[in-house]
Amino acid sequence: MWRNKSIFKEDFQHPVDPTYVILKMAKDIDMCDHTHSTGWPQHMDTIYIGWKRPLKGWIKLNCDGAYKKSVHLSGCGGPFLDFGGRWLKGYILKIGTCNALHSKMWGMFKRMKMA
Repeated sequence: MWRNKSIFKEDFQHPVDPTYVILKMAKDIDMCDHTHSTGWPQHMDTIYIGWKRPLKGWIKLNCDGAYKKSVHLSGCGGPFLDFGGRWLKGYILKIGTCNALHSKMWGMFKRMKMA
């Protein structure tokens, strides 16, 4: 990571004590694992997610929404895809302040209303 940063970032400086930095990162990861392990299921199932093509002659609208708490902004967007998965058209919308679920739902409603 540091080698790549030294090549691609002109202002990057290697840490004075790299051993300390690496040990601190390892400790942080280890603490994160212990604090989150309680209450989690012992066995986690793998869920495969994939795109399902629409019938020939139809198009599919995929949409998603996001909320960035630090700036209190939400947005949504998505592509219109044909039955072969080819991009036909897309959209993005800046919504304002709401959570990610509402921004996704708002984007779906707005697109259906405009269609």
